[in-house]
Amino acid sequence: MRPVDVKKFKYGSNLASKRRRNFNIRAIVIIVLAIVVLAGIGYALFYMPWLKVNTINLEGLTSQHQTEIQQAIEQNLDGKVLGIPVGRDILFVRPGSLAADLTSQFSFLDNISIQKKYFHTLKVVATERQAEGVWCFASTSSTNGPDCRYFDHNGITFGQAIQSSGVLLLNVDDMRIQSASTSLATVDPRFFKAIQVVIPVLTGQDIKVKKITIPADTYTEFDVLVGYSSDASISGNYSVKFSLDSDLQNQLDIFRIFRTQKMASGTLRPQYVDLRFDGRVYFK
Repeated sequence: MRPVDVKKFKYGSNLASKRRRNFNIRAIVIIVLAIVVLAGIGYALFYMPWLKVNTINLEGLTSQHQTEIQQAIEQNLDGKVLGIPVGRDILFVRPGSLAADLTSQFSFLDNISIQKKYFHTLKVVATERQAEGVWCFASTSSTNGPDCRYFDHNGITFGQAIQSSGVLLLNVDDMRIQSASTSLATVDPRFFKAIQVVIPVLTGQDIKVKKITIPADTYTEFDVLVGYSSDASISGNYSVKFSLDSDLQNQLDIFRIFRTQKMASGTLRPQYVDLRFDGRVYFK
């Protein structure tokens, strides 16, 4: 066996221990400095005013809807993650996600875009849906009235409306009971498409349309309540019955001929005109 110098062994052990101690001290100093730097960056990002969103410019909204959108955006910006107010930092605002959230929350929005204007402003440009009519859905509850909503040119419903009849907006009374699985976010596309075909033709012939009714027990039929004359001094209404199972344009042509031949003189004032059967017209 080779002899070992105990003094040298002890010296080497002390030197290694000293190096480890110095390394640990340097590591602790580096970690503390890193924490201080990160805390400073975090404070500068989230608590100092130079990156804080404090102005929201809204365009294209009515005054009432401006208030609703303003409140929703403010609520979103006040969001925190682990207690840190990250929402108001303009660097962390996600315009696309915020716009999508507002669109899903407010049905009256047709389109919305959000832009960052550094360093303190969000510019919000929105387009509201334009109401083409009021669609009233029948309620399953006997105590509640119909659920009436505005609808736009795509058949998308929004807002709450009052059931009425008139000529300012097209009114549709859907008497069918809606099931719990039926979405009221859009109107029935089959009837909506048919209505879009029928109404322009009738109004183009100077026929005063007052209301559309979809009966409770039907899948394909709807009634259009019209006035005997566009002249307000001539009172009285009658229903025109249409069917989705028959060609709508043909039904409209037959109705035009019937009015020309039978009703033009003003002596015939029917209760209803039934166009649901191909090539024929019934009236009472």
